[in-house]
Formats: sequence, structure tokens, C-alpha cells
Amino acid sequence: MNKTLRNLIIFAVVSALSGWLGVWINRLIPSPSPQQSLGLLIFITLPLLTSLVLRGFGGDGWSDFGLRLNLKGNLGWYAFSLLLYPATIFLTLSLGAVFGVVSFEGLVTKGFGALLPVAAFGLAASLVKNIGEEFAWRGYLTPRFKALGLGNLANHSLTALIWGLWHLPYWLFFLGSDVISQYTSLGMTWFIVLGFFGLFPTSLVYGELRLQTGSLWPAYIAHNVTNAISAQLILEGFVKLSPGAEFVFSPNLDSLLMIGLFWGIGLWMLRKGQAK
Repeated sequence: MNKTLRNLIIFAVVSALSGWLGVWINRLIPSPSPQQSLGLLIFITLPLLTSLVLRGFGGDGWSDFGLRLNLKGNLGWYAFSLLLYPATIFLTLSLGAVFGVVSFEGLVTKGFGALLPVAAFGLAASLVKNIGEEFAWRGYLTPRFKALGLGNLANHSLTALIWGLWHLPYWLFFLGSDVISQYTSLGMTWFIVLGFFGLFPTSLVYGELRLQTGSLWPAYIAHNVTNAISAQLILEGFVKLSPGAEFVFSPNLDSLLMIGLFWGIGLWMLRKGQAK
């Protein structure tokens, strides 16, 4: 078997099972909260550790890890990664407000200044968490699929599929229905369905950032900006959506409008990369 393919299969299997291993560990060693548990740590870190082992000892090497910033010629992509989520969320929530299903009353009452420390806290947590996540997915999976010879769309789609399988136990057990019910009125099933399919255009955008810049840092930045404010806007009461409106107007990548916007942006990036 081709060495690159063998290692990709190993990574995919370990990643898909890492969350279930974490769930099992939490049942053996209970903790006060699944969000602060050994199982969650295993879920987050095992894909990254596997990728490092495969690079160091499995023959993949380090040449396409993407740790270089590659700022020259890519400053526009870095700006894009910073502004992508604020721009799409503004458009999504503004359209929701036009249709009367999104309210900014909490933001008006509390003031924009109250959002900053909430976003800063979310960013700090995300910066740590996404070392485990982005350094594995865009640091390993995307460039290794490229090394296998896959076209970009197939690359990003397979990456999204494995990424989604990795997320499933997190949604079901580490977050759970109690936390999800605070975020959306749609229930666990629709939350997972929309979240899973939302990873495909997200993977397309992040993956194109990775491949077109030759660096994992723009995707890492975009992911952190998303995590810093997405759920917090709703959970902290800055934005309120009418029941059921999350299906179309959620500010995260689990609504039809955000999914559609990211598909459009991702396909534009794909064509732009192919035109080079």
C-alpha cells in the first residue's frame, strides 16, 4: 500500500475514534463537567499527536506542515481570514433583523464594550484548542491529501467528512443536549445535521486558505475569530433569535444562510486558485 495512503487511513481512523475513546475514559474516570475532563483532552489532542507521529516516524516528513507564515504575497489572505467571519455574520444577522426574527436588543442594552471581554475570553480558549484542531486538519490532513494527488475539491470534501466524524461524539456527549438547548431551539438532531454539513464549505474555505498561502496560519486565524464570537453572541444574550430562526439565521456555520455564504466564498476561492 502507498505510504501516504496508509498514513491517511491511520489518521482518519484514529481521529474518528478519538472522541469515542474520550467518552469511554470519562465513564471510567468521571469528572464534574465533560467540558473539563480527561476525555475531552484526549479528543482534542489525539489527532494532532497522531499526525506528529506519522510525520516523525511514519515517513510523511515535515516539509508540508505549513508552519511558515509566508507573509510575502499573502497579506491579503491574512486580512481575509480576519474579516471573513465578522462580514458574514453581520450580513446574516442583519438579514435576520430585516425579516424580524433577529433582535440586537441585548447588544444595544449591554453595549458593544461588553462584547469585547466575552470575545477575548472565547479567543483565548480557542487559541489553545485550535492548536490541536487546525494543526491536525490543515496542518496534516489537507496537505497530505494534496500529496496523495487528490484534486482540491475532493481533498476538502474528504477532510470535511473526517472532521465531521471527529465532531460527532463532541456534539453528542461533551456538549450534550443541555448545552445545545441553550444555543438553539432546533434540538440535537438538527443541530448535528446542520453542523455536519456546515463543515463542508468551512473545510473548503479553510483548506483553500491553507493551500493557496502554503501556511496553516490563515486558516488558524479564521477559525479562532469564528470561535471567539459565534456561540457567545447567543449564549451571552447579545443577539436573540426567534424560535426556529436558527435554521436560517444562526451566526455560526450551522445555518442555511451561513452555509450558503461559505459555499459561495469557498467556490470563488477554488476558482481563483485554479486560475493561477
